[in-house]
Parts: sequence; C-alpha cells; structure tokens
Amino acid sequence: MDGAQRFALAGTAVLALAWLAWPSPDRPEAASLPAPVPTVWQTWDAEPVDWPGTTADGRAWTPLKVLDDGQALATDGAGSLLYVELTEDGDAVATPLAEPGAVPGVVAAAATDERLAWITSVPDAQGRVASELWTAPRGEDGKPGEASLLTADTGDVIASGSAYDLQFAAEGLHWLATARSETLVTEHRSIPVEGGEVAVTGHLGAWQAAAWPWLASAGSDSLGGAQLVRTDTGAGVKVFSGAEELTLCSATWCRLIVNAEDGARTDLVRPDGTGRVTVAEGFTSAVSPDVGLIDRFEPLAERAVAAGDATEMTLFDLEAGEAFLVASSAGATGADARRLWWSTGTGELLVWHVLDLTDLA
Repeated sequence: MDGAQRFALAGTAVLALAWLAWPSPDRPEAASLPAPVPTVWQTWDAEPVDWPGTTADGRAWTPLKVLDDGQALATDGAGSLLYVELTEDGDAVATPLAEPGAVPGVVAAAATDERLAWITSVPDAQGRVASELWTAPRGEDGKPGEASLLTADTGDVIASGSAYDLQFAAEGLHWLATARSETLVTEHRSIPVEGGEVAVTGHLGAWQAAAWPWLASAGSDSLGGAQLVRTDTGAGVKVFSGAEELTLCSATWCRLIVNAEDGARTDLVRPDGTGRVTVAEGFTSAVSPDVGLIDRFEPLAERAVAAGDATEMTLFDLEAGEAFLVASSAGATGADARRLWWSTGTGELLVWHVLDLTDLA
C-alpha cells in the first residue's frame, strides 16, 4: 500500500470518528416509555378461578351472580336461568332453574345461603312485559330445590344490571318498579321471604337500587341533583356534585362523569363530598353499574384499538389511590357485589375468569 492509499484510509477513519462524535441536529432523542401499570397479580397473592364458558351439555353461559368458588347463577342466550357448578375435573355442569321461553327472560337474581330468588320478564299476549318473582330453597350442599312462584304482583320491574336489582333484606325480598302513572314515580316493592302481600312505597322521580336500605337517584335527575334516600325511614342525603356532572351513586360512593370532546373524566367521591379521586380519563368506562365494590374497588374497562375487540381491564384501588391491571386482552366483562369476571377465548374455548375482590381487601 503506497502513501496516498494510507493517507486516504486514515482520512476516512478520522471522518467516521468525527461523524459518530459530532451531535446531529436531526437525530431524535429516544422517547421515554410510560411506566408499566402494576398488575393485580404482582401486588396481591391472589389468582382467579377459571370456569369453562360452555357447560358439559354444550350450553354457553354468562355469569349473573357467583355464589362461591364452585357455584354460580348464570343466564344463556335464551334468557334462561342456570345453576352452574364447577366440578373437580374443571367441567361446568348446569341445572336449568327457569326457562321463561322468551327474552329478556330472567332479569335479576338474588341469593342467601338458604334460598335463591329471581325475576322473569317476558311479553304477554298484548305485548306488554309481564314479570314474576320466583324462589327456591337451597340444600346444605348449596344446590337448589324445587322452585315456586312467590308473586306475580311485581309491577313494571326496573332492571339496570345492578347486583341490587333484587335483594334479600329485612326478612323480605326487595325490588323496584316504574309506576303506571302520568307522573314519574319509582315504586319500592317488597314481600316477605315466605310469601304474602306485596308492600309498595312510591318515590317521586327516577331511582335505582343500592345496597339495602338505600335508593340512589338515577337518569336525568342525577345531573347536578343526585340524592340518596333510605327506603325504611325515608331519610335522604343530598349528594355534593357540580351541575355539569352526571352523578351515579351506591350506598357509600358516587361516580361523577364529566363529558368532553376527547372523552370523559370519571371521579369517585363519598356522598358527603369527601375523598374525591379521579379514577379514569378518556374513553375508559366502569364495568359495573354499582360504584365502589366492597367499598374499595372500581373495576374499569377500555377498548384497546390496537387489539381489535379486546378490552383492557383495570381495578382502581380507592385505598391505594392507584389502578392495577387485571387483564390486557379481555372479552366480555362483568361483576356482582363482590366478584369481578372477564372472558377470554371464543366458542368452545371460551373461559370465564372470576376474581373474588375480598381476597384483595
């Protein structure tokens, strides 16, 4: 190699080093990634109970109320009510409790250790929805006995998907109905567990059921004018919220939603105005119509655009003031008063994952 070649190679090396060292105005800095959301499973020593989404006889089902880790009440596509058991082999075995034969079918259910109850709603010959309240005893093993009609004097039943649409309390069963009158009146109806006359108390306006003995104002009445009222004494509580905030309450927490063009902000607050905290922004929505499950958790769901129809589910812990990831790619979601569930898979591969929130408290 002659001197000219050595000189050219040396020059090239110097230029290469200079290019590497010289700051480039066009070279973008590395973008900082957002901190990962902590998961429920990393934070608590808990795991869900997995249920096959199809029963042993091939019937697909959706949880309505989980009775314990091995028993549940569920509905199918025809509106029937199923008692579902999880066997030791991991199979789901279903026993039909009510098959109304038309939709919506079973719209609410309640349970104690001793008894089950449910409301069926189907169109009558004139096309008006007629409802009935049924009940069945439970044996020592939790299995239901023979069902019997408790009353057909139910009124026009209000079913919002709440765990409290039908509930056992004060030695009776309680539900809400809309009065057939020109004025909007919500009827609180109740009947003794063993049967008898239906007691009816009217409340002016639109109301929804909360944990006994409370009712919470619902619909347009909740825009800047939310209230709670006791069905046993009539005592009321005015909820502190802004005139522009849609307010939905449970017995111990209220959900305030402020809408905007780029989504909404969701805050939770105690009915007296204390403890207000933002739990979600954008297009995240609540999983349950009931607010602040077990007085601590708010399950949230957000449709992930990049994941097709998949839903990201998080659980906001009101005690910690932080959200925890439950599932990054869930299908359907739901909850009752103390349990949260979500699905993965489809068809015969559908699985329901059930988390008992009291395991985290």
